[in-house]
Amino acid sequence: MSKGILTLFIALTVFTMSLAFLQRVLKDKLLIANRFQKIMSNNQTSGTFKKKPKEKKGKNKKKTLKVFTKMENEIISAGLLIRPSEFLIIWCSAALAPALILLFLTDSITAAVAALLIGVILPPLVVHMKKMKRLELFEKQLVEAIAIICNSLRSGLTLQQAMLSIAQEMPEPISKEFGRVTREINLGSNLEKALSKMAERLNSKSFMMIVSAILIQRQTGGNLSDILSNIADTIKERFNLKSEIKVLTATARSSGIIVGLLPVCMLLLFSMINPVYIESFFYTSAGVAMLITAAVLETIGFLIIKKIVSIKY
Repeated sequence: MSKGILTLFIALTVFTMSLAFLQRVLKDKLLIANRFQKIMSNNQTSGTFKKKPKEKKGKNKKKTLKVFTKMENEIISAGLLIRPSEFLIIWCSAALAPALILLFLTDSITAAVAALLIGVILPPLVVHMKKMKRLELFEKQLVEAIAIICNSLRSGLTLQQAMLSIAQEMPEPISKEFGRVTREINLGSNLEKALSKMAERLNSKSFMMIVSAILIQRQTGGNLSDILSNIADTIKERFNLKSEIKVLTATARSSGIIVGLLPVCMLLLFSMINPVYIESFFYTSAGVAMLITAAVLETIGFLIIKKIVSIKY
């Protein structure tokens, strides 16, 4: 088996496993976002005549655009000012370019595979970590934002003016997100659609509760400031519970990270100390099969540990 074919095979295998891992991690969030989008579309189309469905001419194109839209939401939620096409170029370049350069310069498959693994995992991992950090900060600011909305409504201002106050007075990221909503409304979008897009983009359960309460109140009536005050108390309790769960599961999460990284670190260590001892894994069919099996088992073990420590509340 030639080095080029072996490298391409390993690259495709690792890339496929990484996509499967990301899809498994984001499965619950995407399911919640899809259900929320269905609820929003049903609310917007209620009381109107339904149009006849058009012919499904560009079904595959719509699916492709939907994937790019989800990727764009992930990138925007992370606070990165790049397009999905640019992120794909960066991802592919980070995965293939260092591996191929090391393969042709050093003629070491071990170094090439290590660079390939780092290039495939690092870009989506950075985006996911930045998104989660930004989302956590957003949810911390949400209680203060609700207080501003309630005070503005009690003083006689409209909901749009209250959101403009949040965009002007509060720090990022919540000011940036509400500023985007106000700009969309000024450009002709209605309030329901702008808030629904923001909820879909952020994929925050706490903010979804706020948007659902606002949409229901606009249809049925009621005191919005009192409703939002009750939701603010619920968000505070959920945040305290989340912090407590995070402390209680810290040991299990650390164990999962150590168990997952230990074989990779040992492989890299042996490749630097005694490369001949490791090269048998890459030059023989049995060695390649063992590496793939080990990678699959490591992924399964990591997912099992993640499932155990991920407590839904």
